[in-house]
Amino acid sequence: MSRDDGFPVMDVSTSIVNDPKVRKLYRHAPDHAGTGFIAYVGTLSESWKAGRRITVDDAWPACVSFDKAAVEALIHVGLLDRTGRIPVKSWRGWFEAARARREKSRERWRRYNEKRDADTTEVPRGSDVDTATSVPPSRPFLPPGSTGASVNARVRAPEDSLEKEMERRRAELEQASEDFRNGKLDEVSYQRRRKTLLAI
Repeated sequence: MSRDDGFPVMDVSTSIVNDPKVRKLYRHAPDHAGTGFIAYVGTLSESWKAGRRITVDDAWPACVSFDKAAVEALIHVGLLDRTGRIPVKSWRGWFEAARARREKSRERWRRYNEKRDADTTEVPRGSDVDTATSVPPSRPFLPPGSTGASVNARVRAPEDSLEKEMERRRAELEQASEDFRNGKLDEVSYQRRRKTLLAI
């Protein structure tokens, strides 16, 4: 299964413990609600990781013993459907929405890369030997006692530093892009990082 099928991080509401169905679970089966809630979160996690709805039996967490009564309670209150999976409506509202956002982000990133590649392959105006004005090369002034080699070394040093800095920024930008695609960076942090690295 490819990485693109699911997510390494899932979207979960901060109000999940106060969800009406969770409250109903604790009222309906208080003796099995704790185990049931852990199993429900485990089923959510495995489903988001796989990119499809996994059954509670297949996703059952190893940290708790299997409890059939807890599964029945989850189905009874509507946290799982009759097949032991996350209900379709809930799945579409959370996972499908996140996948749509990811696809939009990838499309924006693809367009950005295409534009960047196009910009770097364009020939600068006036650089063509057929159209550029021919100017004889000038001989730099050499202070007394200076050699051409020493002057050239001083000229190349800033250029080498600039190239190293640009290479470092390109590497960090690629890493930030990879972290964003993998969900390690949110969009705000990624855009802030990208703006910093592209600043001249």
